[in-house]
Amino acid sequence: MNVAREDELVSGLTIAAGQVTHCSICGACLRPNHRIEVLVDCEPERPQVVVRRCRACARGSIRPETRRDCLVARGRVLGVVGPDGHSKLILSSASVIDRS
Repeated sequence: MNVAREDELVSGLTIAAGQVTHCSICGACLRPNHRIEVLVDCEPERPQVVVRRCRACARGSIRPETRRDCLVARGRVLGVVGPDGHSKLILSSASVIDRS
């Protein structure tokens, strides 16, 4: 998969339901406009975020022992309201920085 296609794949990806989420490592509160790093599992039919990291916990890479097909992406948290009227957080302005 080319880099532009990977960036397109992760931009707009749902991070969490609601208006706030937390860093998977330290528990810091992540709100809209915060910078975030996410580990995306690409094996299911629809890619999904499996780890959320705040700026302080960001690693910038995938651990060598990771066996799943994954991407690490950086971007900003964006709050949106879905067609069902429920708010959710998505990944905005994302770029892939590492892949397994």
